[in-house]
Formats: sequence, C-alpha cells, structure tokens
Amino acid sequence: MAIACALANASPRVQPAGPLFEAAFEGPASLKPIEPIAHPKNFEAVPDPDDDSNNTLRVTIPEGQHYGGSFSVPTADVLDEEPTRIFMRYRLRFDSTWNPQHSGKLPGFGGTYNRAGWGGKPSDGTNGWSARGMFGPIDDQGRTPVGSYIYHADMVENDQTYGNSEWWDIRLERERWYTIEQEIQIDSIGEEGGNADGWIRAWVDGQLVFDRKRLHVRDNDALCIERVWANFYYGGKTPAPTTMSLLIDDFAAFRTRDDTQDPSTPR
Repeated sequence: MAIACALANASPRVQPAGPLFEAAFEGPASLKPIEPIAHPKNFEAVPDPDDDSNNTLRVTIPEGQHYGGSFSVPTADVLDEEPTRIFMRYRLRFDSTWNPQHSGKLPGFGGTYNRAGWGGKPSDGTNGWSARGMFGPIDDQGRTPVGSYIYHADMVENDQTYGNSEWWDIRLERERWYTIEQEIQIDSIGEEGGNADGWIRAWVDGQLVFDRKRLHVRDNDALCIERVWANFYYGGKTPAPTTMSLLIDDFAAFRTRDDTQDPSTPR
C-alpha cells in the first residue's frame, strides 16, 4: 500500500523535536545507524585528522571503479509517512587523495521507488525523481565544484536521459571540513499535475550557496520524498583514475532547517 505524503494529509502527525535521524560514527557500532550499506568494504570509521578524539566515516572510491557506496534513510522509517519537505546536514572533507577528473554523486534526496530517477532512467512526473548532491572535476587550484544533480518531471518531454547538473556558488578545498546543509520542498499538486512550485536550497558553513526555485519533480501525490540518500559515486560512465577518499561526519536529518535553529537567534 502506498504511503501518503505527510503534507498532503489534513492533519499531519506531530513529531518530537530534534533530529529525525543522526549518525556521528562514534563507538564500536559506529556504522550501525547507516546500515545496510551498499559496497560496505569502502566505508571505514577513522579518527578525525584534526581531532583524534572524534571518529568520522571515510568513504573510498578505488581506482578503476565507480563506487564509494551508498546508504539511505527511508523517511517513512523515521516519520511513519513520507514528507514533501525535509532538511539534511552533514560535515564533508575531501582528503589529500581527492582528485576527480569527472563529475560524481554526493548526498541528497530521492523518490525513485526503484523505478526511475537515477542511472539513465528518466523521470516523467509519475515514476520517480531524485536530487542528489554532486561534485565536478577539480580545478587547477585544487578546489572541487559541488552542486545538485536533479532528475525532474520534464525529462521525458525534453528528451533527456540523464539529470540536470546545477552548480552551487562555491568550490571546496581539500583537507578542510565543511558543513553541508540541503533542504527540499517538492511541488504541490493541482488539477493538471505538479505546480512546479518546489525548491531546493543549500548552505555551506551557514552561507546560502544555492536557491533553486520552480522545481518540478512530480505530477501526482504518489511521489513524495522517499529517502535521504547518501550516494558516493564517481561518474557517469568514467571510472575513477586513482583511488581517492572523502570523510563525512555528523550526518543528520530534520523536518525543516528551522528545527535546527535556536529560536532566539535572528535568521
């Protein structure tokens, strides 16, 4: 039976304050919160290079391969329903081996339902969608562009096989921690389908670097935000030229970004 989108209900369930999900990668069971993991051999809890009292998660993409790996947080597992809006936050650090010559995937959001919205399976507004994070080729100053990779509802009409690459207004240096925040609201449904009134926003270290309006990912309310999707993938079709790694830490999801803010702090 399909799970109704939370905000499509007349009386959404009241959720407790605080994070819906969080993983800090500390202690002997540090990977338990994110299991099952695709390609788990590429995931390892390791000390923070800047603070050996803190553990982080290292994700390695081996030479000649595409995966890192991935894990998902199904929204129905933490909310008992699938929402139309959600916020995620994590810390990211590209290590000294990080040297992409091609684009690839980073954490974001999905409503693929194992049908469409990834891997050359185009979205049509009824079958699935996704809005993962992404990285691009490193520049000559050693900085990596990052952005959102969106499988949207107009792909079939536009004769697209793969998603849109939409870059944020920032490039990230190696061997430095950044706090990455992303929030998505998918479009409401009208008489003729999706109203293209959704949006995605992204912040890096608290600075707004992306504000995508008029987002159209669905034409019926059977498509919701199915999962927060941590996908680490090199490509496209081009494999990694060398072995490279990144670190993540303090991975968490909330209903909205407002839930993470001190109400006494001006916004």
